[in-house]
Amino acid sequence: MSSLKNKLQMERQQLKSIQAPDQLEERLRNELNSQHTRRPVKNNFIWKSAVAIILFSILIGYNYQGLAYYGKKIIGFDEIDVISETLQNLNEWGNGQRLNESITFKNGVTFTVNGVMVDDNQLIIYYTATSQKSNLDNPDLDITPIKISGFLTNSIMESGAGELSEDEMTMKGTFSFEPPNGFAKKLTLHFQQSSKTLTFIYDPNKAMGSSLKQNIDKSLPVTNGYLHFETITASPTVTVIKGTTTKETIDHISFDQIELVADGNKVQHLGNGYSNKWSNDYEFEIRFDALPTDVTNLEIRSDLAEGREIEIITD
Repeated sequence: MSSLKNKLQMERQQLKSIQAPDQLEERLRNELNSQHTRRPVKNNFIWKSAVAIILFSILIGYNYQGLAYYGKKIIGFDEIDVISETLQNLNEWGNGQRLNESITFKNGVTFTVNGVMVDDNQLIIYYTATSQKSNLDNPDLDITPIKISGFLTNSIMESGAGELSEDEMTMKGTFSFEPPNGFAKKLTLHFQQSSKTLTFIYDPNKAMGSSLKQNIDKSLPVTNGYLHFETITASPTVTVIKGTTTKETIDHISFDQIELVADGNKVQHLGNGYSNKWSNDYEFEIRFDALPTDVTNLEIRSDLAEGREIEIITD
């Protein structure tokens, strides 16, 4: 079994580890103490054992999602179609940080950061925008955030999606940013058409486990050039492949033609981008959905180069 597969399984097990709410034992003890049935002193050990058994039974009886919901689930995003199934599941499991911090702009639009979800690939803001009028589809009321700043942090907004209500008075969705520095405790959100900012408390200790990174260092010859795949980073929210190419190649290909295949199944393509380097080469980034936990074979495929695959994991 490959080292990346082992790490992926350990990562998902860590995310799904059960953790009871702090108040649960206290509530159980208070409930037991409220019962006035008298017991002999010699049964004290039995009483303690009963409490332990009750606690253990409740922990086993609840599923993980229920326990996570008790303390951490970001409320109000269960039925939002623009949020991927992966993010929906992570939210159900309680891997977000609930915030509910708001700012109101001069145009009357209120922007609320309901919560954040963070791993080594990205920071995702769950947001709600509301207006007293049916005007949130008006481009003049654009309240798109452009970056997040903080201690050693200057994270640019990378993507976003939202779902507009039928009355056009509410928008719910997510924005994705570069991940913040691990020592940042406060983060400030900056907006495109306003000098106002929104600062909120961020707990880096609640970020999901570290990403899993593996070098690829292989090239795929294509018409008018090549694609050199350098790294793959798999995290709970997304899988990111980075590499380099030339301007001529960029001008003649579509990154939608690059596929990530796990055990024979295509991993959903989420987006891509590229930027110019000082050396006149181009850096590219392709994003796919999170990898399955039990993957045994992972490879890059493309019809741009017939008969050529790049193996990343092989059993």
